[in-house]
Amino acid sequence: MVGSARSGGTCKTDLVSWIAVEHPHLAILCHGTGDEDRWLALRHPGRVFVHRDWLKAWRKARAAGFSAAVCDGGLQDPALDGCPALRLDVDPAPTSWRDFHPWGPWRESPWRSRQATVVSVERDLRPGLGLDGECSITGLRAACAVARPEVFFMDLEASGVRLLERVALGDHTRFSRVLLGRMAVDPSAWVVTEKDAARGGLPPGVRVAHRTLDPIPQVRGTIQALIEQVSPSKTGSQ
Repeated sequence: MVGSARSGGTCKTDLVSWIAVEHPHLAILCHGTGDEDRWLALRHPGRVFVHRDWLKAWRKARAAGFSAAVCDGGLQDPALDGCPALRLDVDPAPTSWRDFHPWGPWRESPWRSRQATVVSVERDLRPGLGLDGECSITGLRAACAVARPEVFFMDLEASGVRLLERVALGDHTRFSRVLLGRMAVDPSAWVVTEKDAARGGLPPGVRVAHRTLDPIPQVRGTIQALIEQVSPSKTGSQ
């Protein structure tokens, strides 16, 4: 299970995809959001099982012949207690009660997450960003409808892209017809995230930024050890 005490914007789904690439025997369990689940399904055909109930998603994966899975979320679900888990941490940490739901972005205090191995996104996963087309492109307009869009914008600028405009929308929000119409005028002048692109409907030619991860050796070893805990050789008929 890959989870986070923070609601969105922690590279959680990106790490799930990275794990799925490194361990192709795993199914992928996720909730239906309209973007993350579609993006995972495009990258890992036949391996993604979607349901609001994690256990029902797992039953679907078992019926399809999988004996182990990686879960995109679920850290706060008591039904998954006891499952090997990673908790992704990002800065800054919460500082007051107003940082927690329903007002703030944090689901719970990071130190209360159950039986999870802590991974620092910035230090341990070493995230990067790649861009479709020429790497030296400047003067782009960026639209983003994922959690913490400001991080997407900062990463684009850190990669050398000069942003002429930033359009930040709520997490999982579909782009409006007005915005899509603006993109259609000059598609190559716009850039979006992979998850935004997965929702479909973009004008041909809109650039897509690809998140990359390069986990440090210690994290790679930790992930391997956690997966071995749920592998068939360790769990038998579980």
